[in-house]
Amino acid sequence: MKRIIVSLIFVTSSLAVVALPQKKGAGKSSCEGAGTQAEANACARYQYTQADVEMNRVYEQLMSELAGDDDENQQKLRQAQLLWLHYRDANCESEASIYEGGSIRPAIYNQCLASVTRERTGRLRAFLDATKQ
Repeated sequence: MKRIIVSLIFVTSSLAVVALPQKKGAGKSSCEGAGTQAEANACARYQYTQADVEMNRVYEQLMSELAGDDDENQQKLRQAQLLWLHYRDANCESEASIYEGGSIRPAIYNQCLASVTRERTGRLRAFLDATKQ
């Protein structure tokens, strides 16, 4: 019973976050007014894609900043990023697994990917800022 209540709270809060971009504001970073689950799923996927593009941009800037005589720092970052990607995917797969077979599963999975990716982008951005000091 407790698991069902927690799941319902999670789903309810997730639905409040997930929405589809309006046609006029398709470039917006947040989505508003999803009408169907398919639209919510598409929106969550869009939000994840945008977060991933931004993370990759910051990652590439950081890799460029670390370039130099010794590429050991680049190798360490590359290895850390690969391990982080495996963690992210496994973590979000785990979070979405309780919705296996449900139409909301893609939204939950992509919301998780977007959220965790934004967190990683923030950490990479802080690392990039530290290298410039």
